[in-house]
Amino acid sequence: MVKDRVLYLSRIKALACIAVVILHTFYTANNYSPTVGAQSVMLSVRNAMMWAVPCFVMASGALLLDRKRTLTPKKLFGKYIFRMVITLVVFSLLFSVFDTFTTAKRSAGETVKDTLSDIFLGTGWPHMWYLYLMIAVYLMLPIYKIISANAEPKDLKYLLAVYGIGLSVIPFIETITGKKLPFYICVFTIYPLYLFLGHVLHTGVIRLPKNASGLMFLISLGIVAMLTVYSCNAVSESPETAGKINALLTVYSFPVYIAAAVGAYGYLRKTKNKPVPVLDSIAAELDSCSFGIYLIHMAVLKFIYAVLKFNPFEHGGTIAVIGVCIVTLAVSYVITKLLKFVPYVKTII
Repeated sequence: MVKDRVLYLSRIKALACIAVVILHTFYTANNYSPTVGAQSVMLSVRNAMMWAVPCFVMASGALLLDRKRTLTPKKLFGKYIFRMVITLVVFSLLFSVFDTFTTAKRSAGETVKDTLSDIFLGTGWPHMWYLYLMIAVYLMLPIYKIISANAEPKDLKYLLAVYGIGLSVIPFIETITGKKLPFYICVFTIYPLYLFLGHVLHTGVIRLPKNASGLMFLISLGIVAMLTVYSCNAVSESPETAGKINALLTVYSFPVYIAAAVGAYGYLRKTKNKPVPVLDSIAAELDSCSFGIYLIHMAVLKFIYAVLKFNPFEHGGTIAVIGVCIVTLAVSYVITKLLKFVPYVKTII
C-alpha cells in the first residue's frame, strides 16, 4: 500500500506540476494573442489544465486524512502551518524585491510596504493564493481528520454529495441563470470537496474503473475546449453569454473541472503498482520539487514575458509557447534543486 501510494501520488503530483506550468504559460501568452483563433488556442490549453490544482489538493487529502497518520498540535502548528507561513513571508518579500529591480522601480520603503500588503491583504503575485489555501486546510485539518477517521463510507458519500451540490451545482446554476439562490451550506470554499475526494478514492470508499475514469477526463477536456472556443468567438455577438461561460471556466467549482480532476486522479489511482523505468524516476524528482517549482515558475515566466518582453507570436506562435513551458519547467526545477542544498530553505520547498 505504501509503494502504491507513493507511485500513483508521485505520478499525479508530477503531472499536475507540469500542468500548472503549462496553465500559467499559456494564460500569460494569451496577452499577446493577435487573433481570436490564437486566443482560443491559448485559453483552451490553459483551461484544459485546470484539473491540476484540484489534483494537488486531492493528493493532499489522500495523505493528510490517512487514519494511520497522527496529528499533534506540535506537528500541525510547528511543521505544517509554520512552513506555509514562512514560505508566504519569504517569497512575498522575494517577489516584491524582484518587482522592484525589474518592473516596479520603487524605493526600499515602498518595497517593504508593498510586501506587507502582499502578505496581509493578498495583493502579491496571483499564484500565492495556494499558500493561503493550504493554511486554511491545515487549520481545519484536525476536524477533517475526526470526520475521516470516524465516518462510515455512507457518511463520506453523503458529505461529498452535499459538498458537490452546495459548492458546485448551486453556484453553476446561479452563474447560468444570473439568479442568486437562497440555498447554501456552511462551507466557504470548494476545496474541502477535493480534499475528501482524494481521501475516498485513495481508501476505496469510491472505486472508479480505470477506463471510465480516463474517458471522463477526456470528455471533460473536450467540453472545456468547446466552451472556451465558443466563449472567445461569442464575445462580440453575445457578450453576456460569453461572460457567463468565462465565469464558469475560471473557477475550480465548475462541475466539469471536478469531473476532469476525478477522472485524472481515478485513472492514475488504477495504474499498475510497478515502477516504470526512467518515467517514475522523473516523476519522483518532479514530485519532490513540485512545491518549489510552483513557487518559482511564475518568476521565470515574469522574467521571460515582462522583463525580456518576449512575444511568442513573433517567434513561432504556439511552438514558441511550448518552448517557454519547457524552459520554465527546467529552470524552475534546477533552481529548486539548488535551493534544496541551502540549510533551512530546503525545509520549506
